[in-house]
Amino acid sequence: MSEKHNHLIEFYGETCPHCIVMRPVIEKIEDELGIKIDKKEVWNNEENRLFMEKYFDQLSEACGGMPGVPSFINTKTNQALCGEHEDKTIKLWATGADCSNNVCKPHTKLAKK
Repeated sequence: MSEKHNHLIEFYGETCPHCIVMRPVIEKIEDELGIKIDKKEVWNNEENRLFMEKYFDQLSEACGGMPGVPSFINTKTNQALCGEHEDKTIKLWATGADCSNNVCKPHTKLAKK
């Protein structure tokens, strides 16, 4: 059974082609890690769009200037990603990696020795 992690959020647009590409990637990661990422549709849901604005700075940095979709915020680590990513990158983001400038690197304390 998947555990919902309220600190992992995906913002997406219902018909966004990049978001559609990411759906199976996110599902795979949720299954592999036993987690549930909170998904917020922002193109047609004003409440979710306003909620997304709370993370404007982090998402803007990840998206290269303005928040876009798909975008991902880990509110526990304050790290964000924007756009399509491989499952390896999303796993790093979900497990606490440093994702500055839309690139994830494991923190030193998380690196395997």
